[in-house]
Amino acid sequence: MKMHKLWVGMLLLVLLLSQQADAAVTGAVAELTMRFHNVSGTVTVVDEDTFRVDNFTYDGRGPAVYFYLGAVDHSSAYVNGLGLLPILTGTAYDGTQGPLFYDLPDGEVFDDYNGIAVWCVDFSANFGSGEFLLPGDLDGDSFVGLDDLDIILNNWNKHIPNAQIIADPSGDGYVGLDDLDIVLNNWNAGVPPSESSYVPEPAGLGIVGLLVVLMRRRAV
Repeated sequence: MKMHKLWVGMLLLVLLLSQQADAAVTGAVAELTMRFHNVSGTVTVVDEDTFRVDNFTYDGRGPAVYFYLGAVDHSSAYVNGLGLLPILTGTAYDGTQGPLFYDLPDGEVFDDYNGIAVWCVDFSANFGSGEFLLPGDLDGDSFVGLDDLDIILNNWNKHIPNAQIIADPSGDGYVGLDDLDIVLNNWNAGVPPSESSYVPEPAGLGIVGLLVVLMRRRAV
């Protein structure tokens, strides 16, 4: 069973390495932190101009309330941010209604925004907001690539605190397959900060070799 998982993981890695990077924050996730009116939910960027909201809750109260995008997750950014239709006021959401999908207006893409809020226009009030974070982006450079894989490999098979906390995105206190999966499942997401961070397909074989060695060490 262990060898079967190993080969499946290696094949997945080769496939992921052959993909090109998507838009800057495609795959990024923002958790709405409640401030007022029972706002909560998970916002996921689907592509460069579409996002999905899961498990959304909001009591429907307040005047002129919309989803707003901001350059950062800060009230001043939402004041000058991008409002999105339809209006939220008047409709109560309890999290059981299924995912909500929103398209950005023509000409707008997520490259310019990194925060989202349930925003009351009349009172410039933030009912709940979050910052978009890219799963697998362990070093915080807005790209999932070799630098993030290196963090996993350098801390492989270690427990916190002997391992770096950032190497444990699964939060289980141990750096292993669950953490590796988070990086691989988001491989090449974001925009490479430099040419050296982009991994062309031929380089995949070298990385697979490293993983084989590490997996064997773990199995011993």
